[in-house]
Amino acid sequence: MKRLILSGICLTTAILSACSSGISQSQSERVETSVTAEDVATEASKTIVVGTVGSGEPYTLIDDDGNWTGIEAELWKEVNERTGYNIEVKRAGDLASLLGELDSGRIDVAANCMAITAKRLESYVASDPIYGDAQLLVVQPDSSYYTYEDLRGKTIGVAAGQASQTSVEEMAPEYDWEVVTYEDSSAGFQDCDLGRIDAFASTVSAIVKMEKAQGIELRMFDEKLFGNNVGWWFAPTDEGIRLRDELNPVIAEMHEDGTLSEIVSNWMYGEDMTKLAGDTWLTADR
Repeated sequence: MKRLILSGICLTTAILSACSSGISQSQSERVETSVTAEDVATEASKTIVVGTVGSGEPYTLIDDDGNWTGIEAELWKEVNERTGYNIEVKRAGDLASLLGELDSGRIDVAANCMAITAKRLESYVASDPIYGDAQLLVVQPDSSYYTYEDLRGKTIGVAAGQASQTSVEEMAPEYDWEVVTYEDSSAGFQDCDLGRIDAFASTVSAIVKMEKAQGIELRMFDEKLFGNNVGWWFAPTDEGIRLRDELNPVIAEMHEDGTLSEIVSNWMYGEDMTKLAGDTWLTADR
């Protein structure tokens, strides 16, 4: 699997003063793409401050040494190379903090492989879709559960704050589900594997990641809870809309020349989820 680490990136905090990129320390705790002839078309270009949680591959990970890897890291390297824009990356503690940074204007774009949902569209502006994802239930491979009706009265796990939580909680009264909330998806997958819960709700991308990382085998339901596109998020301001409009053609270009397909497939263990982007069932109503 391809694991591209952007060269010349370091975390500008006091504890990482030994980082070799030569970027000076700042109080903003940013990871910054250094300006080199190899990575940047022009030093005179504008700077985009990109916010990300950076907590895990395949989406976005900033490690203790300041290396940025994952889908978002490679996407923004492409933006840097295609536009000459200087990219500064600022870490946020979680998704709520990330959107708070966008609200305050401390970042220009939120990039964390985030779903394009109707709820978020009430407050923010989204880019065109980068790839598509789907929410569904997983169960033990040999279980007798194949439909929602089969799970009537059973226990369904969800990860707190994920879009699938909304889907399951809305369906729970109809099927008499007991909903168990987890702070971490890994614990939910493990409990499902051990039979402590009957099913767990997650996304295809997270399930694929879990199977590869944890060695757990679970069976995905054929029926989708919900599908959504994934993209970048901007403030609903003139500046935010202008930046969205500048970056959408870059996304289109990467779709057309196959770059997005290559990046997503490499990080999604061979699954080209760009093919799901824009599907009819990927409607933003969550």
